[in-house]
Amino acid sequence: MKTSIAKLALGLTLVSMSGIAMAAGAPGTGIATTKHNLGATGSFNFTTATTEICVFCHTPHGADSSAAAPLWNRTLGTSADYQTYSSLGTTTMDAASAGIGSVSLACLSCHDGTQAMNTVINSPGSGSTGNVNFDGTNYISLASGVDCAATDGSCGGFNEFNYMSQVPGEMIYLSTDLRNDHPISIQYAGGTTSGTQVDPDFKAALSTTVAAGTVWYIDTGTSGKQKSDLPLYNRTTGALAGQALVECATCHDPHTNNTTFLRHPDGNAGSATCLSCHTK
Repeated sequence: MKTSIAKLALGLTLVSMSGIAMAAGAPGTGIATTKHNLGATGSFNFTTATTEICVFCHTPHGADSSAAAPLWNRTLGTSADYQTYSSLGTTTMDAASAGIGSVSLACLSCHDGTQAMNTVINSPGSGSTGNVNFDGTNYISLASGVDCAATDGSCGGFNEFNYMSQVPGEMIYLSTDLRNDHPISIQYAGGTTSGTQVDPDFKAALSTTVAAGTVWYIDTGTSGKQKSDLPLYNRTTGALAGQALVECATCHDPHTNNTTFLRHPDGNAGSATCLSCHTK
């Protein structure tokens, strides 16, 4: 259910139509050197049509107002579009789940493979709408190793997304079947509303108070609420209203220069990200 909510951020309140209250830290740095830079200055050069970095996700005008992510430049799917881990009915999962939250839907609008990566609401340039042009000049087909020409549809490029899954170790293309991925839109530790988790195999969530209310997070070892901590997300409506939920952005920060976009400063070396929550 989509209802007007406030995005809980330290020093920032942003109204959306998502049904989720988001916790966020300071703006990230270093995105120009990461895989999220899809433009001409990026190391992957998915397109040479623009040097803009932010345009593939954000737009200053005419954004999708239903997204929890600020000024989102892509069209969101709906919870009904996805199969999730919770549908497997595993006996070890003791947390209740909800429909996929809009902060995760924002991630999936790029990563579920239903839209080409140049599919945006507003393309670069004043008054421009529609997709980012794809000229193909710097796109090398992973399947054939051949440089694709602008009119050559055999290699694909932005208009084909299956090629992304051919990179060993990459999880760019998840599809809409998320049953083999970490659960999202579920209660943290079987339910957290007061800092005491139901499941003892999880570390207790910490909280801090901001103008819009209480923000829950998992501490990663630094003092006080830090950008490297793992935020939990609050629904304001529905059966899990007031609960702290795990979403894609709990573990991943799209603006970090960590190669795997994991929030933990050590990434998952020594299973650091996993052990931030799980006491195994």
